[in-house]
Amino acid sequence: MNLLLPIIFALLSGLAMSIQPGINSILGKNIESPWLASTISFFIGTIALGIITFVLGEMKSTAFIVQTIKEQPWWIWIGGFLGAIVVTSSLVFAPKIGATSWIALFLLGQVITSILLEKWGVLGFPEKPISIQKMVGLGLLIVSAWLVKKG
Repeated sequence: MNLLLPIIFALLSGLAMSIQPGINSILGKNIESPWLASTISFFIGTIALGIITFVLGEMKSTAFIVQTIKEQPWWIWIGGFLGAIVVTSSLVFAPKIGATSWIALFLLGQVITSILLEKWGVLGFPEKPISIQKMVGLGLLIVSAWLVKKG
């Protein structure tokens, strides 16, 4: 599999995640509500994704969606809620602790969670043992987050 496209999109996602808290924070200050700012952010994102879904020809019928909702476990529908936590946390707390500290801690939380998800092979991730290399990498991330916060 060609890894260039996933690598480029991962880097662009990191770039977007670094910019998003600042943009949303300014929006939240200007409209005087972090919750409304998050709502607007998700609304704009929903419109963008709707357009992309339509252009790609991936729209589904209402009947298909309702049937899917009935057949799937409840917990697969909480991704948007988790995203709302991330967006609101970033726009409320990144300005308080700084963009670099927030991103470093965000990344640390992601890596810890990812290691555990892969250890047990849950949520569709392949099962991968916790290796010495992963623990060293995690340790370096912890030190990095601490150094970034101190600096």
